[in-house]
Amino acid sequence: MNPFRRSIGSLLARYLSQPGRSGGAAMATNPQALAACLQPCDVLLVEGTTRVSTAIKYLTQSTWSHAALYVGAKALHGQTDTAGEPLCFIEADIVDGVRA
Repeated sequence: MNPFRRSIGSLLARYLSQPGRSGGAAMATNPQALAACLQPCDVLLVEGTTRVSTAIKYLTQSTWSHAALYVGAKALHGQTDTAGEPLCFIEADIVDGVRA
């Protein structure tokens, strides 16, 4: 890929991934209650707060701008985040790409 296009794309992705101005419209979910209900292969709809999330919600006329796939703690072979919590979700991010 052209280095100029790559740098422009990277700058645009960083700009769009910054927090937007809009406040949340949906009620927050209790994490413990959610964890008790989740089963592998569940899809969670998420209301994002970034600039790109605001654009997606506007264009689709939806409360949700993002989705994540719950795969369960065992599916990712014991991988953990920086706090030591198991990685349980797969998502796509505009800057980082597809990640756990």
